[in-house]
Order: sequence, then C-alpha cells, then structure tokens
Amino acid sequence: MRLLIAFFVCSLALPVHACMGRILEDTLFFDALPQPPLEADVIARVALSEVDGGRARAEIVEVVTTSGVEVHEGQQFMLEYAFSSCGPNHRDGDQGMIIAKLADGDERVLLPYMRRFSDGRITPPSADQ
Repeated sequence: MRLLIAFFVCSLALPVHACMGRILEDTLFFDALPQPPLEADVIARVALSEVDGGRARAEIVEVVTTSGVEVHEGQQFMLEYAFSSCGPNHRDGDQGMIIAKLADGDERVLLPYMRRFSDGRITPPSADQ
C-alpha cells in the first residue's frame, strides 16, 4: 500500500506535457505552399537567429512572394509567435519557408502562420503575442 501511495505521489510531481514527441509539435516552416493559399504579406525562405521563446530574428534568404510589401534578400525581421510546450522549438541557424503577415503599425515585425507536424493543421498568426 505504501508503495502504491509513493508511486501516486511521484506521478503527480512529474511535469505533464500535452505534446510528447515531435509529431505533435508546431513549426514555423512550410514544406510547400498550402492550398487554398493563405492570406499573407510575405512568403520567404529565412534563416533564424536569436531564437527565444515566442520571438526570433529572421534573415530573408530567398523571397518567394509578397503582397505589396518591399522585401529583399538579406533583410531582417523579428518574428513574434505563440509559444508553448508544443513548440515551435526552433534553434539558431534553422532555415525554412515562412508564411507571415506584417504586424499592424510595425513594418519590421512579422507574425507567421504555424503548421503542426502530425496533421498539417495551420494556426493563423496572432497579434496578441
């Protein structure tokens, strides 16, 4: 009985994670353009640096397309996104294609869409970061 109680207490003390494993994790990067197309200001391949929780610096490596926004290779933007135990868990130097909107009132901040690995579910950008 004591062993059962000890096991129960220890199991309560362990952290509970909703996302166990990479398959349930969110990412900022897209392998291809989704159909139907997402409403975005910038679609570009980027290299990440200064990754910290819900913020990262993105350097434009290749511009895929824009909608009325002047973006060029080498330009840097801050990315702001929702962050949780489900990710996105990127590191400095990671590269990939992002789909993002410009933050209202700040042309240097991008709000990216996120994609879940397991089912491809897309989360729209949020200005409430």
